[in-house]
Parts: sequence; C-alpha cells; structure tokens
Amino acid sequence: MTETETSPTNTPPASLLRNRSFMLVWMSGLAIMLGFSMFFLSVSWFIVDVLNRPAVLGAVLMSVSIPRVIMMIYGGILADKIRKSLIMFVTNFLQGLVMVTMIILFLNDWLHVGSLIVIALVFGFLDAFFFPAVSSMIPIIVRDEQLQRANSLFQGSTEMMFIIGPLVAGVLLTIGDFTLTFSAAAILIFISTILVFPAFIQDPKPEKREGSPSALEDLKEGLGYVRQSHVHRTGTIAIVIINLFMIGPLIISFPILVDSLGGSPFELSLLEAGLSAGTFLASVLLVVWNSKRKRGRLVFGSLLLSFAFFIVFSQVTALPPLVLLAGLTGFMAMFVYLPTVTLVQERTDKNKLGRVMSIITLAASGFEPLAFGLISFLVAAELPIQTILMIAGSTGLLFSGALVYFSSSFRRLD
Repeated sequence: MTETETSPTNTPPASLLRNRSFMLVWMSGLAIMLGFSMFFLSVSWFIVDVLNRPAVLGAVLMSVSIPRVIMMIYGGILADKIRKSLIMFVTNFLQGLVMVTMIILFLNDWLHVGSLIVIALVFGFLDAFFFPAVSSMIPIIVRDEQLQRANSLFQGSTEMMFIIGPLVAGVLLTIGDFTLTFSAAAILIFISTILVFPAFIQDPKPEKREGSPSALEDLKEGLGYVRQSHVHRTGTIAIVIINLFMIGPLIISFPILVDSLGGSPFELSLLEAGLSAGTFLASVLLVVWNSKRKRGRLVFGSLLLSFAFFIVFSQVTALPPLVLLAGLTGFMAMFVYLPTVTLVQERTDKNKLGRVMSIITLAASGFEPLAFGLISFLVAAELPIQTILMIAGSTGLLFSGALVYFSSSFRRLD
C-alpha cells in the first residue's frame, strides 16, 4: 500500500477499533492517566499524612495548574504548527524523567514542600502542551460521524484509570511505601511515551500557513474565532463554571474530608474512585447512545443537576453516601463536558483545532487554581470544609441558571 492509502485522514477505517492511530493514542492515554492517578493520590496522601500539612495541598495543586494556565494557549498554537504526536512524545518523556527525579528525592529524604512545588510546576508546564495536542489529534485521525464516540471512548476509559489508579495506589501504599507507587507511575508514563512515537502514529504534519503569523497573531485569531461563535462561547463558559465551582473544589476536598473523618489512603481511593466511576459510566452511555439531538438541552440540564448533587454532597459526613454522591456528580458533569467538546470540534476548522481545543482545555482545568487557592485559604482560616463546598455549589448553581437563561440559542441546539 502507498502512504496515501494507509493515512488515517484519507481512508478512515470502518471501526474505531481498527484505526491504528486512534488505538495507539487511546492506549497511551490509558497508560499515562493510570500513572497520573496513582501519582496524584500518593502525593496528596504524602502531604496530608506524612508532612501533616493539609493546607499546603492547595499550594501544590495550584503549582500544577498555574503554568498550565499560562502556557495552555501557546500549547494550542504549537499544536497547529507542529506534528501533534511529536509534542505528546516529548512531553510524556520529560514527565517520566520528572518522576525518576522525584523517586531519587524521596529515597534521599529530600522530598518536602519546596521540591514538591517545583515538581508540580514542571508537570503543569508539560501538561499545557500535551492536552491541546491530544484533544486536537482525535478529530484528525477519526471521521466526523465517529467523533462523539471517539471522545466518549477516550474520555470514559481514561476516567476508568482514575478508578483503578487510586485503588492500586491505595493497596501499594498499604503493603509498601511511596517508592512503590512512584516507581509504578513512572513505568506507566514511559510506556505511554513509547506508544505515541511519531513513526507509530503517522499523523499528518500541519500545513504551513502563508505569511508565517506570529504567536500573538495566532492567539488573536483563535480567541476571535471562539468569541464570534455562540456554540464555542457558551460551551466554554459552561465548562468554566463546572470546573471552577465544582470539579476544583471536589478534587481538593477529598483528602481533607477523609483526613477529617479519620480515614485511610484506601478510603481516599474509594472516594476518588466514586467520582471516576460516575464519569466513566456517563462516557460509556454516550458511546452507546451517540445521540446528536437536543444536545444543547442535554448540556444545560446536566449542568444544573450536577450542582444539585454537589450541594447535597457538601452536607454529607459519612463515607458511603459521599462516594455515591461523588459518582452522581461526576456522571452529570460528563454529560456537560463531552457533548460540549464534540459540538465545538464539529464546528471548528481543522487548521484551528489546536488553538480552539487549548481554550477548551484551559476552561476545563485553567480555572482550578482559583478554586484551589481560595479553598486552601478558607481551610487555613479553619472554616469547615462542608461550608466551603456549600458556598461553591450554590454559587455555581446561580451562574449556571444565568447561563441557561441568557443562552437560548445554545439551548435549542441539536
């Protein structure tokens, strides 16, 4: 066969499972998300239990998010100019080296708050390039009619890793120490690196644009593109609301809640697995259902319902119902995120996918530092975590209602 005949962009396969490029990207995503979920649970528990400094947890999480926020847009610009598999390969490899460095620091008893913040900064910087590349890769290597299924399959299965990862990390921390979990996470990240080697993926190189526009010109073009489309604009705001007022507070509250209840790393893993189970089940349902009708109403209804579950979560103090409510919240949140991402991808020019998806990714994770910083400040001020979560949930519900009311065109969208 010729190169043209094997290219995923010219002859898309009849099934996602026979699309070699998608399968490699998918398996790479599974490996790296499994490694990341084990890494983040281990670091969270190390800060809360070993260092005994729960208020510092927010600072470390902010250190991941701040460089991601600063560099995310440039990561999208780069994804429109450079082969996406190359970006993913380099960032994964460098993150693997960071993990090796952290293991060395831990073994020499040099792993403290300062070194953890530096490690978090580097991880966040590299994430700013990885996620725009992978999110803009999928619309290129699959057909448009397979796009929602591909997004749901990728997102759902990687979320499943956030069910398995914390459980595995909890077991490894029970039978061993942090060296075991950090080493396992490093191996998984290196496996992910091999899978996205550019020669294996064979994704097309972006075409050179006339005039060689500067990064600032590219940024202005991407922001203007999003601002002029009601689908892009409203979808981005919805993702900002759900991450700023719900997902961010949930992430930082888990170890604090478990510690306040006298729990263990395994119980922390159960709570995180509950959230991931909800998002995974929603993704599976979207893969099977794959409906393209009344998606605007679906997004808005799910947005309001997710905050309703979150407000109930904020007032519960027993672990079993907390796990269930975390799952229900994640389930509804995924019905906001995945249809919105697919709607945006379907309505985006291929040569702007990197920039547009970097803006969406920024909306999905870039506002979390505000939540982390504010909640850490309130925890340090000894305000009960349940009160903090109630305030966040109520505020998010108020903004969600306003968005639904003022976005009638998105609400009627199919």
